Amino acid sequence: MQKKLIFLMITFLLLTVTAGVMAQEVNRGGIVNVTASKQGVLVKNFNPFSPNALHSTFGGFYETLVFANSYKGEIEPWLAESYQWSEDLKTLRFNLRENVKWNDGEEFNADDVIFTLKLAEEDQALDLAGIWGQGLEEVNKLDDYTVEFVFDGVNTTVIPQVGSIYIVPEHIWKDVEDPSKWSGNENPVGTGPFMFEEGTFAEQSYRLKSNPDYWQLGEDGEPLPYVDGVQYVSATGNSQAAMKIISGEVDWGTYFISNIEQTFVQRDPEHNHYWLPEGNIVYLNLNNGKEPFSNRNVRRALAMAIDQEEITTIMNSGAVPAHHSGVKMGYMDWLTDVTLANNWGFDPAAAEAVLNEEGYSKNDDGIMARDGEELSFELYVPTGWTDWITAVETVSTQLNEIGIDAQVRQVSWPSPFNDNIINGDYKLSIDYTNSGFSPYYQFNNILPSRHYAPIGEAATGHSQVRYRNEEVDQAIAEYSKTADKAEQIELLNVIVSEFLDDTPMVPLFFNPVWFEYSTRNFVGWPSEEDPYTAPSTAGMAKMPVFLNLQPVE
Repeated sequence: MQKKLIFLMITFLLLTVTAGVMAQEVNRGGIVNVTASKQGVLVKNFNPFSPNALHSTFGGFYETLVFANSYKGEIEPWLAESYQWSEDLKTLRFNLRENVKWNDGEEFNADDVIFTLKLAEEDQALDLAGIWGQGLEEVNKLDDYTVEFVFDGVNTTVIPQVGSIYIVPEHIWKDVEDPSKWSGNENPVGTGPFMFEEGTFAEQSYRLKSNPDYWQLGEDGEPLPYVDGVQYVSATGNSQAAMKIISGEVDWGTYFISNIEQTFVQRDPEHNHYWLPEGNIVYLNLNNGKEPFSNRNVRRALAMAIDQEEITTIMNSGAVPAHHSGVKMGYMDWLTDVTLANNWGFDPAAAEAVLNEEGYSKNDDGIMARDGEELSFELYVPTGWTDWITAVETVSTQLNEIGIDAQVRQVSWPSPFNDNIINGDYKLSIDYTNSGFSPYYQFNNILPSRHYAPIGEAATGHSQVRYRNEEVDQAIAEYSKTADKAEQIELLNVIVSEFLDDTPMVPLFFNPVWFEYSTRNFVGWPSEEDPYTAPSTAGMAKMPVFLNLQPVE
């Protein structure tokens, strides 16, 4: 029997992807040159189930039901025009678009979605989104344009994972003997806005052409994209890739450029631009399971002695200073004034005062001590990781200002560095965690007690600081059991407030998403002023960009 669905429906407006382009007239044409994700000799692989697939595969040829916009924290429509949860939040229904065709003319429908999900169920190697490992029990076709995902429990945070499932055509893939090893066809049959242009694949470049029958329409009523195609350009290494960007050979770059203002922007200030939004976050881990960091006030004092702005300035690597909450700037408006009242700022004098209140005072060597025990520790960092080494050396200098002796120790990675962190055999260490779709995913990876393990035993997730907080556990659990965004934001504020109050670790910086672009040939790029998507060439994030670009007249 079909389950009763709540009437409250999460319905999307038809995606128009016109963010950032204000022109009244639509311009079409031109080939966008982009740095390829792979370096060296390119290997033709357009299989969305392969970890070696070229980036154009994802979104360019094969599309997802929804787009999880990680910069805005929104689930946007794509092949599905809407979705809704059942009343018990265990069944997720997707309503598919009816105007979509595969680029060989065949109709896209629910059979393709069911087929794709069944492939991943039968072979876990094909479940790159990990959806079957999140309690998915079955997928059902209700009609040609309606499918249901049935879960064994309540977890509303799985939707971004649905945004990582690239739908393939049943009429093509049903004849593939081993989908995990197939290179994905010479000319991939997809629903996406691009098609492979025959005869263009070379060792260091290949070209896509626009799909003339793509389902999304532009402001002029004609199929998107506005551009004629995309040229992916490879390089032998980072230096050569940077030179291609600096010289103007590509319109969209994704590589580190040293002294980017001088070497890139000043070369053509009118057209050369960059934006480095936050990627994954890097923390200073404080082992809450060992003295003195089992003391919240000592942790808070250490945090107040650290200046994130100075760290990233000295690093000069494009790293973005982290807010003390660990929340990206794009989500700061989710936090209330009450939550931010717990915020601690850079204040060395106040940090010293906190330590004094805890009974610490500087000895003859200038090191804070109490009952003969000095605040002196080793600070672990992976050997040879130059940017992180620079960061912890700066942290060490800053801590020394208030009498904390943090001695930088380089440790081989992955072992024994990871072993020490996972087993809790450290006091101070630098580490990172994936930021995920929204701040919830980041905190869910590092804070819940379910990841906890006693010193000497392996912790799970990225929860290596041995932190436990019942209020955080409850808020994280409740977050995944509601589909109400307002409720989720309220719960996130509980998590962040406790994080700021307890200071189990210190957010240092975000690794940057490197994004250089030129407005000489095309306009409509995302930017700090118009951040309509994260400017990554991986996954679906690049597609709003490609669909938004228009050539300069």
